[in-house]
Amino acid sequence: MKKKKGRSISARLNLWYTLLAGFISLWLILSVVTVARMSETSEAQQNLIRSVERNIDEIEVENGLLDIESDFAYRNESIYAIVYSSDGSILGGEYPDGASSDMPLEAERFDKFDGFYVYDTKVEFTKYDYKINGETGEIISSEVEGADYYTPFEGNLDFFGEDCEISCGDAFDIAVKKSGLNRNSIDIINVKNYEYNDEPIYEVEFYSTEKAYDDIWVRGVVKADGTGGVWTVLARVAAVLLPVLLIVCSLVGRLITKRAFEPVRRLISAVEETHSGKDLTKRIDIPDGDPLLSSLADRFNEMFSRLQLSFESERQFSGDVSHELRTPTAVILAECEYQLGRKDLDDESKEGFEDIQNQTESMKKLISQLLEMTKMEQGDSNLYLEREDLSMLVNAVCDQNESLDKRNITLKRDIDEGISINMDVTLITRLVSNLLSNAYRYGKEGGTIAVSLKNTDGSVRLSVSDDGEGIAPEHIDKIWNRFYRVDKARSREDGCSGLGLPMVKQIAKLHGGDVYLESELGKGSTFTVEFRI
Repeated sequence: MKKKKGRSISARLNLWYTLLAGFISLWLILSVVTVARMSETSEAQQNLIRSVERNIDEIEVENGLLDIESDFAYRNESIYAIVYSSDGSILGGEYPDGASSDMPLEAERFDKFDGFYVYDTKVEFTKYDYKINGETGEIISSEVEGADYYTPFEGNLDFFGEDCEISCGDAFDIAVKKSGLNRNSIDIINVKNYEYNDEPIYEVEFYSTEKAYDDIWVRGVVKADGTGGVWTVLARVAAVLLPVLLIVCSLVGRLITKRAFEPVRRLISAVEETHSGKDLTKRIDIPDGDPLLSSLADRFNEMFSRLQLSFESERQFSGDVSHELRTPTAVILAECEYQLGRKDLDDESKEGFEDIQNQTESMKKLISQLLEMTKMEQGDSNLYLEREDLSMLVNAVCDQNESLDKRNITLKRDIDEGISINMDVTLITRLVSNLLSNAYRYGKEGGTIAVSLKNTDGSVRLSVSDDGEGIAPEHIDKIWNRFYRVDKARSREDGCSGLGLPMVKQIAKLHGGDVYLESELGKGSTFTVEFRI
């Protein structure tokens, strides 16, 4: 039984290379997506904070009333703004679809909640801003804003601005009086002097610990996984790119392993050709490269040289011995015929010469088979292929063997008519005859031999089965060797040379066919020859 072939080394290397490349590609893509996601989170945070802080500048208190100016952006692209009172009531704005309003307010908190980024900031109205006419001391505008930053005043309050009738200190006193605040609760932020519409202006900004209005909250909300995000785009690109990368890696890996294993393929090809016996002169030529493969190739070439020498010596010996034995065998047979033809030969001598003659005839047959076998193995046998009717040939050989049977064996035939193949009639006749002779020799006395010839699936199958003793598993692979006999004592009695089955295999091989054996001890054997057509 042939061993089931597993995955080749090159295929396994290609698989591991592809998996590794795929893993690295996936890791790189995930890393890029993660970094992009973090970058997008940071950018989303900055955009959200900037949007909220800009909105804070649009909230002020005038004359004790909260004023949310028209420039306040309740929605800036995908960012939503919601204004809360100090008690948590919504004063303006709305949440985007799907966002929850259950998250409690927390100052300067940036968080992710139910798929949305949320930023909260508290507005404390402690920054006072007054614009005062520098000539008349009239208050042009006043407002209170949320405290964001302030710079302590380092100037001189006694300073008089250009074209001003009042000093900086006077402007500051006017602003403090207007605010109604305790001067001790005030830190000066800044006093600036400039001209507006040809009038000198003092702008007084100061910070107080006393609030002009209750605190309010501004919350910004934006969806965390917007479809325009960089990480989302990368994720989609990765979904397309990763399979493409795997395919490219697989193809490149296949090319790399194919080129890397080319010397190994040459080595395998040479071994297969040597194993098949087609060309024992085959040598492996590997260009300079891997010293390990070069060394291995050298060892195989040395082995092939020894095998070639061994086979040639064996074949030469077989041929020479066979030729040398033919002459003495012929002389012995001639002498036996002469002696048996004498009229004065006594019975005992006659019996002895007859035994010598029989044994010599067996030897002559063996020598003839050995010579033919050697010619076939060396390719010296002339093969005359013709399109002939195999069905007729098998039937003829069956008739011949059936007429010679002395053991009362029944021969059953299942031979399809009209099956023709390209064959050497002499060799195929010997193949069929050897199989039938083997079946008659080892079949059960009074048993049955079945011969089948079928044309199926583009091949012709010839099967010869017997119900004899069968062949033990340890002998099955050895019966194709020359001179191998399972039961040596019985084979000698039957005149078996041990060349019949090796000759069957060699003839089948010359015709591009194969021989198979199925056997079970006590139940018989089935020999099958398959010719591909």
